[in-house]
Amino acid sequence: MTNSLRASTEGLAIVDRARQRRGWTKTSTARWWQDAHTSRATLRRFWRSERIQQEIFIAICQVVGIDDWQAIAAPAEHSDPIPDPSSTPQLDWDDAPDLNQFYGRHQELAQLEQWMLSDRCKLIAIIGIAGIGKTALALALTDRTQSVFEWIIWRSFHTAPSLLQLLDSLLHTFSAYQTTDIARDIPQGIVQLMHHLRQYRCLLILDGLDAVLPPQPNHDDYTMFLQRLSHDRHQSCLLITSREKPQVIEAVEMNRSIRCLTLVGLRDTEALQFLQTSGQTNERALTALNRLYQGNPLALMLVMPLIQSVFGGNVSAFLEQDAVVVDNRFRSLIKQQLDRLSDLERDIAYWLAIWQEPISFCRLQTHLLASPDPVMLLEGIAGLERRSLLEKRFNSDQPSFTLQPLVMKIITDELVEQGTQEIIQVIQSSEIHHFKVIRTHWLLRPGTDDIAGDRILNQLQDKLWRISRNTLPQALWQILSLLNVHPPLTIGYASCNVTALLKQLDLDRE
Repeated sequence: MTNSLRASTEGLAIVDRARQRRGWTKTSTARWWQDAHTSRATLRRFWRSERIQQEIFIAICQVVGIDDWQAIAAPAEHSDPIPDPSSTPQLDWDDAPDLNQFYGRHQELAQLEQWMLSDRCKLIAIIGIAGIGKTALALALTDRTQSVFEWIIWRSFHTAPSLLQLLDSLLHTFSAYQTTDIARDIPQGIVQLMHHLRQYRCLLILDGLDAVLPPQPNHDDYTMFLQRLSHDRHQSCLLITSREKPQVIEAVEMNRSIRCLTLVGLRDTEALQFLQTSGQTNERALTALNRLYQGNPLALMLVMPLIQSVFGGNVSAFLEQDAVVVDNRFRSLIKQQLDRLSDLERDIAYWLAIWQEPISFCRLQTHLLASPDPVMLLEGIAGLERRSLLEKRFNSDQPSFTLQPLVMKIITDELVEQGTQEIIQVIQSSEIHHFKVIRTHWLLRPGTDDIAGDRILNQLQDKLWRISRNTLPQALWQILSLLNVHPPLTIGYASCNVTALLKQLDLDRE
């Protein structure tokens, strides 16, 4: 092939540094092969130092800013290495997303690589809140480690497949290369899949596993499936991403073949690389923005267009508003998790939103209207932490708990909306049984009498005033008269909340 080129080892090192500066992966960034007018398969051949057409070779180099493509190409007089078929894995990416940019996460990648390659773990989980970058990290890890596997199979759980559907899909992938009976039931399907995982070194990626997990811990089909893959003998690795930690990982995390990485936000230096791609140069403002959004890449990506359109790209002007703006797309992802909460978990989340700061287990327990058994309360806190919604702090070795800031914003908005609906329903019906959160939660932050400065009460009053206007004070007095004929346990915190709203209205009149 006289009109073809292959990359030298030194040339690949130069290209590798160039793509890292752009935040691209080796083979998962669609823009790379699209701008070079080629395919992902050809880009993979480039990285394997195989010969490709000269014009495509040059284009691949130029897209990452390398004009001196001759420095990348192997000398013509060198004989080509004999390809090793075993070094080329069979790939089934299914609907794996393209990774346009990827910055930082060097420590996380190093840890995951050690677990996968050195420790040869059978099950590795990447856990974290929505938008934190779990899928991107899994793609980058696969990009770096694919050469050591014979099979790489990616499955995304957007459609929440049953376990039998998943097994059928996986076995179909293997059957494309050899005769395989498709599973008729789950036990048979697992046996057949285990046969392939023993015969080949496979990397199986299940992205977004939380879509098929039960809302509360339960011994379901997928739990049994994870247990089998983490306990049975085989030479493969299962990599999962999830917003919730599966029960099997909580139960056997001491098993050396199972590891779990809880992914947190981008570090300041990583976020700067990420945000500066939008043309921003004010490092101080960008650092403050990253901390405001706790380094969540999706939340940062979604707020940047708003900053551009409303503030002309002035990040400092946006920060002066002292407000966390949450895009509807991100809000819907968090609400998906909130819809899975138990009643007790939701009660705890509401209290943490009211407090707005870390609180101890004992303080939380004393404010719950119907104080549950301490074991149940601990299980509720553990459930929020398992769902990546909770932050835990330690002061003098005593743990305290709070919500992640973005989660706190969304739960606060939900709390205000629900409180507004309950009060309007009682005004219209004169029936206090509509009070739920107004009854179970004292909306003024405990330990403060600053009604005028209380965020939740102010938001609640503003929403009620827009609906009822001048009739609101009279309506609230009527509600108080309804509450006064009922025993304290029945009305809970309702009288306190209505009285606080009336005081707030009086302060506004002064």
